[in-house]
Amino acid sequence: MMSNLYEPYSVTEEEKGKDECKKIIQHSVDIDVPIDVVPKAEIGRIEAECCGEPKLLCADGVKPDACHFLLVQTVSFRIPVKYSFDYSVGKSMTECCDGCTE
Repeated sequence: MMSNLYEPYSVTEEEKGKDECKKIIQHSVDIDVPIDVVPKAEIGRIEAECCGEPKLLCADGVKPDACHFLLVQTVSFRIPVKYSFDYSVGKSMTECCDGCTE
C-alpha cells in the first residue's frame, strides 16, 4: 500500500522566529525486480532389470494359419536425474503512487 507521511521538522531554539517552513517528507514506492528461472534436467545412464519370470500367453484367433504368442516381462528401470537451473535478474523498476506529479 502506498502512502505519504508528513512529519513536522523539529525546530531548534535558534531557528525560532525565522521566516521559513521546514518539513520532512517521506514517500513510499514499489520496486519490482524481474527474475527469470530456467530449469534444466540431465538424465544419467539408465539401468534396466528384469523382474520375475517372463510369461508366455497364447493369442488365439489372430490369424487362422499361424500360432501367435504374447511374451510379457516386467522390467524395472533406474533413471538418475540431475536437476539444476539458471537464473537472471533484470533491471529493477519503480512504481510511484497514484496522484504523484512527474
